[in-house]
Amino acid sequence: MATGGLTKHPRAVNIYCMTRSLLLGAAAEEFAKHGLKGARVQAIVERAGVNERMVYHHFGSKDGLYRAVIDAERRALADSWQPTLERAVEMEPVEGLRTALAALFDLIVERPQLMAVRLHEGLSETGLSSPPDAGDLPAAFRTIFERGQRQGLFYRDRSFEVAYGTMMGALVGQAILLPSYFKVAMRQESRVTFRESVLDHLIYGLTTVRQLDAKDGTMNRTADPRPQEETPRD
Repeated sequence: MATGGLTKHPRAVNIYCMTRSLLLGAAAEEFAKHGLKGARVQAIVERAGVNERMVYHHFGSKDGLYRAVIDAERRALADSWQPTLERAVEMEPVEGLRTALAALFDLIVERPQLMAVRLHEGLSETGLSSPPDAGDLPAAFRTIFERGQRQGLFYRDRSFEVAYGTMMGALVGQAILLPSYFKVAMRQESRVTFRESVLDHLIYGLTTVRQLDAKDGTMNRTADPRPQEETPRD
C-alpha cells in the first residue's frame, strides 16, 4: 500500500507495533519496581531486547514512555471490566454493584504492575498522569448507583463521584496499601471468600443496616440473614 509515494510493508508495520509493545511491557515491569525516577532507560531496553533509540522514536522521552504505560494499563483494565459492567447494569442495583465490584477486585489482584505504578505515581506526584474527570468514570457503574439511589437502596445525598472514589480506594487499598495483610488473609481463606468479605464490609459496613426506607429515607435495620455460629460455652 502506497501513501505519499512511500510503501509501507506489512512486515515493517508488524515490527513497529511489536517493538512498541515490547517496550511497554518492559517499561511496566521497571516502573512498577522503581517508579519513574528510579527506572533506567537502559534497563528497559535490555529487558525489551530493542535498541535504545526506539524509546525516543515511539514515545519521545522517558516521560512519554511512562505516560504511555499508565494509559495502556488503565485502558486494559477498563476494557476487561466493561463486559461485566454491561451485565451488571441489567441487574438489581445491589446485586449489580456487588457483581461489578467483585470483577474489579479480581482484575486488580491480577494486575499488580498497574497498582504498583499507580502507587509510585501517587507518592511521587510527577504530574505526568492526569486523574480522570467525572465524564471519564464508567457510565454503567453510574447508572447502577443512581438507580439504587432512586429506589432508596443507597444514600440519596451522596454524590456518585465520592462514592466511586471511596469504593475504588477500598479495593485498590487491599492490593497495594496493605500487601502484607493481603497475603496473610489470602493464605487463610480462599480468594473468593476473602473478596466477598471485603465486599460485605464495603457495601454494608460493619452494621446490619441493609437498606434505606424508600419513602422517607430512614434506615431499616434487619438481622444478618447469614447463619451465625454459636459461641462455645465452657
